[in-house]
Amino acid sequence: MEEIILNKEEFKAFNQYDQFGFFYDEDGFPTADANAKFNQNVDELFSKFAYIKVDARDTIYGATDNNTEVLMEGAMEAYEIAREVKDL
Repeated sequence: MEEIILNKEEFKAFNQYDQFGFFYDEDGFPTADANAKFNQNVDELFSKFAYIKVDARDTIYGATDNNTEVLMEGAMEAYEIAREVKDL
């Protein structure tokens, strides 16, 4: 299955305005300071993972050289947005 790998800067463009809800609160809503903390939240995510992968089934993974973890499944249009970010 084809996967697209995103580095930190590409992920910021991919998840612009936290459109996939990576940094929402426990109730599934954006936090009041979501925009102000976006870069900090991305930095924290990338302290756990070396890169983000998106597959053709719209599954988003956090990955390191030794580990891959599903972060989100069925993320609407994630693969197409990742393709746009990578200019594929």
